[in-house]
Amino acid sequence: MCHKDTAKEDIMNKLEKMVRTHYDGLESGDLDLSLSVFDPAVETVTPSGVMQGVDEFRAFGQTFLDAVSGGRHEVRNTVEVDDTIVVEGTYSGTHTGDLAGPGGTIPATGREFSFPYCDVLQARDDLFVAHRIYWDNAAFVAQLTG
Repeated sequence: MCHKDTAKEDIMNKLEKMVRTHYDGLESGDLDLSLSVFDPAVETVTPSGVMQGVDEFRAFGQTFLDAVSGGRHEVRNTVEVDDTIVVEGTYSGTHTGDLAGPGGTIPATGREFSFPYCDVLQARDDLFVAHRIYWDNAAFVAQLTG
């Protein structure tokens, strides 16, 4: 039984490390690092829609890198079950570049913002294969334009 617990703990630590790699890459502007933990065929679902594959997800990440300086993920809580990790956190930064989105482009405002998010990531063969991100997009946009 001790061996099973150790193996389970190793998997949990691995998922947390994978999430940290993803966030570290985003925060440093290194999309190659950020996406190194995702399967090329990853499906990502956000309030803006569904993305198929790592190339579409890369474009989404680049949109935020272009529009936000000092982007930071503050992890408040993680829950892991088998091959899935759920992360509750707060994303914050400063809106210093144009933010392109499905509703149009929001020109840079220089405003600081902060909003809660939830990431749900499922792994297989040491890579994330499914990624769902939840946040209140209306509240986020209101901080930029209000």
